[in-house]
Amino acid sequence: MKTATASAQQNTDYELSAVPANQRKSFFSLTIVWTGFVFVITSMMAGGGLAAGLNFKDIILATFLGNLFLSAIAILVSVIACKTGLTFALITRYSFGAKGTRLASLFVPIINLGWYTIQSATYGHFIAQIFDFGPVAEGITMMLSALVMGVFALIGINAITILGYIAIPSIIFLSLATAIKSVGVAGAFSVITEFIPSDPMSIAGGTTVVIGTWILSTATCIADIMRYAKNMKQAALSAIVGLVGGNSLLVICGAIASIAVGNSDLTGVLLTLGLVVPSIILMTTNIFTTNASNIYSTSLNLSNAFHMDRKILISVILVLSALLTLTKPYQIDSLFTFLNVLGVIVPPLAGIILSDFYIVHRGHYAPLDEAALRDWTISPWVTWALSYGIVVLLERMSFGLSSLNGIIAAIVLYPILVKIFKEKQD
Repeated sequence: MKTATASAQQNTDYELSAVPANQRKSFFSLTIVWTGFVFVITSMMAGGGLAAGLNFKDIILATFLGNLFLSAIAILVSVIACKTGLTFALITRYSFGAKGTRLASLFVPIINLGWYTIQSATYGHFIAQIFDFGPVAEGITMMLSALVMGVFALIGINAITILGYIAIPSIIFLSLATAIKSVGVAGAFSVITEFIPSDPMSIAGGTTVVIGTWILSTATCIADIMRYAKNMKQAALSAIVGLVGGNSLLVICGAIASIAVGNSDLTGVLLTLGLVVPSIILMTTNIFTTNASNIYSTSLNLSNAFHMDRKILISVILVLSALLTLTKPYQIDSLFTFLNVLGVIVPPLAGIILSDFYIVHRGHYAPLDEAALRDWTISPWVTWALSYGIVVLLERMSFGLSSLNGIIAAIVLYPILVKIFKEKQD
């Protein structure tokens, strides 16, 4: 009886099993949760960073190229999640093995914790600037931000959906208002369109930055949302709306604001524009929606790794993140270093999952409770390592996009290595 009770407590959001058909959600609900996840201030900060190296026309091109690439990955991962009803962590069992998945599942939470901490610190720093807090008060504010944002994740997917319904309309309105106000400060829209960057970067480099903003989530975390989709069409459309629509909007609005004010630190931009109350609402809504989904996905991965209650794991993560905010990761250099690292390391993981499902298993997985899985497999780890090496080599040769190179390398290498090591799991 105790075992059954504990299992039920640990599976309240189907973190250890497939989402049943009668618990699947509507397209609108899925889109609200995913778009709320994508709507985050760091996308606007990425737009500010692009403005330092690209003119406005190239910013738009890099933004849409990056988001189209992200959408392609997101759709492929979403189809797997919809078909299986499983979290990303559980999906990795088919490629990494029943025990190997525990190690693989630790990678995503580590990166998610970095995102969560950056966003919590950004919000705390912003509030501290508004109220002219000193260093000690700013540190306390950042720590409280990290703790409070996790409340919705503790409750679960339904609370995150409700948060999205409240937040998304205000985010869209205020993001557009920020861009419009910025044009007014600049004097004319022609100032934005004729802008010449001081430190030019290539369109490929800009596209990589855009990809870096959401490559982790499109390759992994989106599965935790789209497993609730009623069909594959809903999952695919929802993924596109969030990225091509939502993420592009925030990146471009951030770029416009940065060009007008001449500052890539968005907190400084919003305050310079005099949008104090609207900026508080904007920062609160978009960071809360993203961080709630972020930490929720993290808890699902850790639940697979440690077979512990999701809520206990979230509590531990929140305390750790609160302490890490004191390192002030909101600084723009820290953000872009983090995005560049993601753009190189994460894509091969997506390639492994996609290759395993679409090539090795030809688009079909046996139900998790019926699948004959090994405890450990070597092929995905060797694939990951070799793919990373290929990405670094091609990067030094300035060939292609690092993210695309990583995924392609993993997709090609994985089925070959599965045959060599004879590790196909049924």
